[in-house]
Amino acid sequence: MKLFSSAYNTWPADNEGRLAFVTELAERDWVGGLELGYADSLAWPAGAPADLPAIVSGVPGTTGHNATDPDFGLASPDEAGRQRALEWARGEALAVARLVAEGHPIKAVQLHSAPTGKADAAKFADSLIELAGLDWGGIPLWVEHCDAHVEGQAPQKGYLSLDEEIAVLKQVSAAVPQVSWGLVINWARSAIEGRSAQTPLEHIKTAAASGWLRHVGFSSCADSENAWGGPWADQHVPLAGTAAAPEGSLLGAAEVAAAIAAAGDVSYGLKIALRPKDMPGEQKLAALDENAALIIANA
Repeated sequence: MKLFSSAYNTWPADNEGRLAFVTELAERDWVGGLELGYADSLAWPAGAPADLPAIVSGVPGTTGHNATDPDFGLASPDEAGRQRALEWARGEALAVARLVAEGHPIKAVQLHSAPTGKADAAKFADSLIELAGLDWGGIPLWVEHCDAHVEGQAPQKGYLSLDEEIAVLKQVSAAVPQVSWGLVINWARSAIEGRSAQTPLEHIKTAAASGWLRHVGFSSCADSENAWGGPWADQHVPLAGTAAAPEGSLLGAAEVAAAIAAAGDVSYGLKIALRPKDMPGEQKLAALDENAALIIANA
């Protein structure tokens, strides 16, 4: 079993340290690819082999823009905010198509149903249909489910519900069948939504039964405050039972095994952040190795 590593959550800030970190990470037997974050630009990471598969996630840019522009989002009911998100996504498409043209094997692009607290499923469908007409280099387009808006509950993302996103995928796949559509579940984001370690398994089962599940990302979270943030923070906590994990990390070996059994033949990712942030590179690599080993041992 190999995993996609969201290396940008852990790599050093300085270029020299990042180069050494990525070079060593890419040599790990468990690394089957990288997740690359798109904010407003995208470049192939120095040190990564040109033929290493990658998944591009738009969540850094989506959340970054939405933090200062509450109407920004592909599912925005505010038309001006939706158009700003579409313009941003056009830049993402250009960047992805450029990487494909350079010969990099991009597996998929992950899109998100922002904005927080007011996402509209019909508007999200309109946006996806429009984006499907862009040149993404022939790459599949996946919707990553984040914690949905729950009345009376403080959100981390607060986007559409899983059922709404599945309905949107049915609609857009009928309208644009030539695109390979899919759905992504991140373990922590589903746990955050349901305030429960059971919600991710429920979401994985629902997504798998719908036929849209393509990828499961393993991040943990906690129901108590720790060095990563407050209770139910979406901060990519390491897995329970590993040396880097805080007390109260909810994703452990049993949860990994259940998730993989329910998801079946999809791709998988490891997405954790480490504390302290300035942890030496070799220690970060060792922590990633330990978290990856826990997942693989329970596959």
